[in-house]
Amino acid sequence: MPNGYDKPLYIPPFDHRHSYLSRLFQWQEPLTPDETAEVAASKQLMYEGFKAAVADGVPQHCAGILVDEEFGSAILREAASHGTVTCMPVEKSGQEEFEFEYGDDFERHIEEFNPTFAKVLLRYNPEGNAEMNKRQTKRLHHLSGYLDRSRRLFND
Repeated sequence: MPNGYDKPLYIPPFDHRHSYLSRLFQWQEPLTPDETAEVAASKQLMYEGFKAAVADGVPQHCAGILVDEEFGSAILREAASHGTVTCMPVEKSGQEEFEFEYGDDFERHIEEFNPTFAKVLLRYNPEGNAEMNKRQTKRLHHLSGYLDRSRRLFND
């Protein structure tokens, strides 16, 4: 698989976690099992909307989803089983500095779900904290190297 993607792709992002919990639900972690189930159900509803859009004519080959493992693992697996382009965040949510959600174990999580794309949110300010920028660049380089070696696509 080449490192890049040159086809039209429409992706509804519902990978939000920290802001989703605090702003929409007004909850704080750790969540109860019932709260976790409610968040997962809300993301399932978004996925149902995605599937309806494809059924109504959005070309399957141009449609993809961006959902998190924490609340959308079932969605990632189902979408992949139907040949849908899947995108999964690998960054820890709600952080000013890019860090991997699962630390050094991020590769295993990517391999488990085998998304088409791995996604990170990176806040990089050239005029900001130089040391933080260096750490983030190093992490992004580490991720890019892994994705290249494993022949995976990536989105940054």
